[in-house]
Amino acid sequence: MEVELMRVPYFPEAPSLAVINEIKYYMVLSVLKKMLADGVITSENYKGSTVAIAEKYRVSRYDI
Repeated sequence: MEVELMRVPYFPEAPSLAVINEIKYYMVLSVLKKMLADGVITSENYKGSTVAIAEKYRVSRYDI
């Protein structure tokens, strides 16, 4: 069974919008995970936030 992955060309001198959005999403996700670990937000807030951020940056959620 072959898995088809999203193929986005990567050019370090001019990264595509998809690559930039993935990076932004991962940065926000890291902050949310830290907030969850520190008890600043609840797991419900974390889950809702990851959905909203994934929709904003048009990426797939990492923690489904």
